[in-house]
Amino acid sequence: MSNSTKTCALCPKLCRHVCPVAVGTGLESATPTAIMSEIMLSEAKRPISNTAQNALNLCTRCNLCADFCGVDQPVVDLLDTARTQIVAPPPKWTPPTIQGHAPTVAILCDHHAWDEALYRVTGQEMATLRTPDHLGEQHRIRTDTKADVISAIAKVMQGRTAITSCGTCREALQEASITVEAIEVVSQLVPRLPTWRTCHCEPGPSVDTIIRCCGARAPLLTSEPDLSNTIAAEVGRRLDGQAIFVPDTRCAAHLQNAGVQAVGPIDPLLDTEH
Repeated sequence: MSNSTKTCALCPKLCRHVCPVAVGTGLESATPTAIMSEIMLSEAKRPISNTAQNALNLCTRCNLCADFCGVDQPVVDLLDTARTQIVAPPPKWTPPTIQGHAPTVAILCDHHAWDEALYRVTGQEMATLRTPDHLGEQHRIRTDTKADVISAIAKVMQGRTAITSCGTCREALQEASITVEAIEVVSQLVPRLPTWRTCHCEPGPSVDTIIRCCGARAPLLTSEPDLSNTIAAEVGRRLDGQAIFVPDTRCAAHLQNAGVQAVGPIDPLLDTEH
């Protein structure tokens, strides 16, 4: 396995066609090759240029480049390492608290409180954990703070089962060795629509738009929201008006904001309230 930014920097953009940021925005500066080139050049300079710092943000950490790479470059790991070296860490993460004592915890990561609706459908008692920052996402894209956040999540959950509608939160919980159940599996409410699986979703049959990421993930979403929205709009253009089910509430909301006819995993559940 190669493990060097130089390997990517000297590659003739062979993974460009799978990068959602490069394809969705049309920016050559967003290819993994271009990003790694900026990082490689920055290693010879001090202070680090703003260009290198900005290049690190042109990524959703979907890992498609690494999956496609013929020489097994761990691209996301390399970017996380570079981010740790180049960008100052965010303020120390304060773990959220769980409300309630039930053995199952609803992970609420947006403004929708779907726990009561799920209780009405299933009768299952659950505690709640509110995490608008998606369980410390900004800390989990770095090598210096990630382990502490994952450890804190494990301590907060104390072995309880989580129900989540968001792939970003699911990933953090799984890394903390927490059992995670998808909300649509628990509710058994899935619309009869073709499924579009974003890069955060579990594998399965899916509508193919070539672009497999909607742009709704850090660092791109938090640092370059306009580019993130451009990717979502491009996904919508490729769907050509087709209505879809997206089993990730964060991605579904992002696509909906771009005008895509997307239904997320909590939408059928919330419809039961009306």
